[in-house]
Amino acid sequence: MTQDKILKMKGCIFAFLAGALWGITSPVAQFLFDSKGIVAKWLVPYRLLTAGVLLLIYTGLKKQGITKVWKQRKDAFRLVIFGIFGMMGMQYTFFAAVQEMNAGTATIFQYLNPAILIVFYAVVHNVLPSRKETVSVIVAVTGIMIVATHGDFSTLMVLPKGLILGIMLAVITCIYGVLPVPLLKKYSAEAVSAWGMIIGGTVLMLAAQPWKMQVTIDFQVSLAFIVIVVFGTVLPFGFYLISVKYAGPVYAGLFSSIEPIAATVVAAVFLGTTFAKMDIVGFVLVLSTLFILAIPDKTQ
Repeated sequence: MTQDKILKMKGCIFAFLAGALWGITSPVAQFLFDSKGIVAKWLVPYRLLTAGVLLLIYTGLKKQGITKVWKQRKDAFRLVIFGIFGMMGMQYTFFAAVQEMNAGTATIFQYLNPAILIVFYAVVHNVLPSRKETVSVIVAVTGIMIVATHGDFSTLMVLPKGLILGIMLAVITCIYGVLPVPLLKKYSAEAVSAWGMIIGGTVLMLAAQPWKMQVTIDFQVSLAFIVIVVFGTVLPFGFYLISVKYAGPVYAGLFSSIEPIAATVVAAVFLGTTFAKMDIVGFVLVLSTLFILAIPDKTQ
């Protein structure tokens, strides 16, 4: 096996680990919501601030220039917008969706974002989708319809609030992916993400005022919080960056898509969450869009 193939395999393994670790985050949060009386307005601001500070320290130790992004007014403004509408918006909507539905279902809604981006560019920028993009949109929408109805299209099995949060999550995930692109071309991903978490966490902290909420912090809550911050945020982020470096963004995205599968399995095994057979069909359809979009075009 050549050195390039070894590095590519290494990148794929790290992407798989990143997806698996991300996948355990939502079931752990679901445990806090269902068993400990924790709400998203308490969990998300503390998670964002803690993870952001840890990531910023890590970035500083790597001497990547943690303050460079603040020296250009235009970049600083975009960073603030990303922190509020991208990072905070996506994180809060995700955990609110987990609280309203369950870990597996909320995570699969997040994977609607490629289909939404394709429709957005077609409608707003008049960029007609290719054949595989059209197929992926149809497959993704069909998958979500199956998840929301358990295959019986005359009945809505997901509560309207959960459905709205799921669609909002998919849309905001698109914003989360698009907003920081100009920044990532100039600054390290670690610095941009760390500041985004800190900004988003600070704004949500001031808005939600979680310190006023009645929360009993016992050993299980503390352990779950550590798992969410360290094993569900900081570590998988680092693993994903390694995977992009060695395997490229396409393979990193494909192998990290184990996330909803991991979330579903963990929720089913440890929390007793039940999923209908048609839900699994819907999950597979939504995830298949990633592989459809990864099919190389015949022409360059």
